[in-house]
Amino acid sequence: MKDFNTLVVEHFKLTPADITDTLSSRDVPEWDSMNYLLFIAALEKEFNISFTMDEVLGIATLGDVRKLLEGKKASV
Repeated sequence: MKDFNTLVVEHFKLTPADITDTLSSRDVPEWDSMNYLLFIAALEKEFNISFTMDEVLGIATLGDVRKLLEGKKASV
């Protein structure tokens, strides 16, 4: 099973050292609408969870994603 940071690295082409909870789409060139949706789909598949549309639209940072995953009892 892949962890959160591995999925971030794969989808947004970051190094593990670059990952912080404050990163947003403004900071990551690869965080465009398509890659973001692919990232969300990968998280749902990997952690066997589902996000609501409101949750998906309310995410602004990687920290927001992490909090949602933790709220859904996903081991990040």
